[in-house]
Amino acid sequence: MGTETLNMFRGFRWQLIALILALLLFLSGALFRLNRQSSQSKPISPTPAALVAMTSTNTALIDSPPTSAADVAQQAINHAPNTSDPAYREGLVGAIRRLNPLFAHLNAVDRDISSLIFEGLFGTNEYGEVVPRLAERLVISSDGIEYVVKLREDIRWQNGLPFSADDVIYTMSLLGDPAYGKISTVGEFWGTVEVQRLDDYLLRFRLAQPLSSFTHLLTIGILPEQALRGTAVTDLAQHPFNLSPIGTGPYQLAGLRLDSENSIASVELARSPVFLERQEAQGRYHLPRLSFRLFPSGEAAIAAYASGELSALANLASRGQLLTLPNSQVYTLTDSSVTMIIFNWKQSIFAERRLRQALSLSLDAPERIRMNLGAEFAYADSPYSPGSSVYRPNPFWLAHDLERALALLDAARIAPGDPGGESVPESDEDAAADPGIRFSLLIEDSKPLRQLAADIASQWSRLGFQVEVEAVGANELANRLTTGRFDSAIATMRIGGDFDLYRYWHPAQLDNGRNYGAVSNHEIAELIERARRETYSGRRALLQQNFQEAFAEEAIAIPLYYPLFTFIVGAEIEGIRLGYLTSPADRFRGIGDWRIAAR
Repeated sequence: MGTETLNMFRGFRWQLIALILALLLFLSGALFRLNRQSSQSKPISPTPAALVAMTSTNTALIDSPPTSAADVAQQAINHAPNTSDPAYREGLVGAIRRLNPLFAHLNAVDRDISSLIFEGLFGTNEYGEVVPRLAERLVISSDGIEYVVKLREDIRWQNGLPFSADDVIYTMSLLGDPAYGKISTVGEFWGTVEVQRLDDYLLRFRLAQPLSSFTHLLTIGILPEQALRGTAVTDLAQHPFNLSPIGTGPYQLAGLRLDSENSIASVELARSPVFLERQEAQGRYHLPRLSFRLFPSGEAAIAAYASGELSALANLASRGQLLTLPNSQVYTLTDSSVTMIIFNWKQSIFAERRLRQALSLSLDAPERIRMNLGAEFAYADSPYSPGSSVYRPNPFWLAHDLERALALLDAARIAPGDPGGESVPESDEDAAADPGIRFSLLIEDSKPLRQLAADIASQWSRLGFQVEVEAVGANELANRLTTGRFDSAIATMRIGGDFDLYRYWHPAQLDNGRNYGAVSNHEIAELIERARRETYSGRRALLQQNFQEAFAEEAIAIPLYYPLFTFIVGAEIEGIRLGYLTSPADRFRGIGDWRIAAR
């Protein structure tokens, strides 16, 4: 019996050996996967520079004990793949603080790099229109209150774990936390949004009132619940995740490198293997590694580019400096903001439409911008930025007709010495003796703006107005705009990607918004309200174009100029196409098509 058992064992010994080897291989693979996930999600401590206060009122969110920057970068380097130098090397001015989409708006460097690591439920296309990213499709209720979002089921995080509704629910809970409202202007809004998980890949958002730009708010990057489970907003600002991020985007963190003073000098990104498995990534994303070097000034970054250390720069210095750099491709777009002359409608003269029209017609705006601001800005012809899907320029803003301007003032019975717009001097002699209507033009103190404002005041003097230019610091300008202590002012309106100008021009935004001049126009208010409620993009765009026509007819304010965004890239990189910029980070929107030029 014993011999038979032994013979039977010998007959199966190779099978048993193969089984044991298979078990060993399985256990080794499981241990390797666990170790890989642990190393990818293992937190690294933020540097002291990463914990600089966002604002003086928000120190409770960001105070943290100091840690070693050297340990942070060294740990990241240890996990970086050992490959050749990256072909794409861009210079950024500033410091890394938090590679986290919830805080990226506080720091331009964080914003740019985070846009490559994280994705939102939606993104924007080259016209600024909202398109799906992590969302597969969207259904909006007829009343514009409920948004049901079906999530994609083929998405994985950069640590290999699946993306699901739990990640969205967690991110939305952070956005709706009252503490987040202290560092974000949209925090208060998110506190009014109800989010319901219907299943693993289905969500329902319920708004307090219709808001057609809601999908644009859903472009904010989503955080991984499995890596941050239980972390509140008050703890997230100091969480190690901010320097060891895990996203769903096309590139993932490969390493942080130090300078001689143990400060982070560069951020290295590598293509995300799980992202490359997606259908939309096939045959694309040709740049395997990206490097972002950090500089203390634009001049230092330009010197590094000129010496061949960098392959790209974005808006770091005056456009004139960037245009002189050799062997470069130059991409220039208007930024998604517009600088305007606004009026304080609480003063009777500025509430008169014909006066505002006359002030606009008396200005040769394109020539004034060219003479005083040079190549840094483009003259504006709409309250929206060029390149957006809703932009419609109006020829009124470019018209220069002094004779018509004087006729409008005469029709409004506004003349020199007539502060209320009721009386006209009886003779030319009386007019010459009168000092004229006086008002001030408030600006931020800078040499180019002082020159521009003086030029504007000179042109308005031909209408008989005496204009005093008040140049103040940025903080004082903001305070006086907010409190309405100005006659007229040059102010910048940030448009972004939602195309909703409610905060600037609706009467309800006088006290809590940015309707600094107390603008109150029934037609303008109605068009803004209808556009906010309209869920169909085509009809909404038509309403926003009608708004631009009414804005010009009523001369609500005078558009002056658009800031220009300049992107410089070495000749070795090809395939770059830029579109409407909701933020400078949108220059990476088409990075999947960038490649090294064939020699």
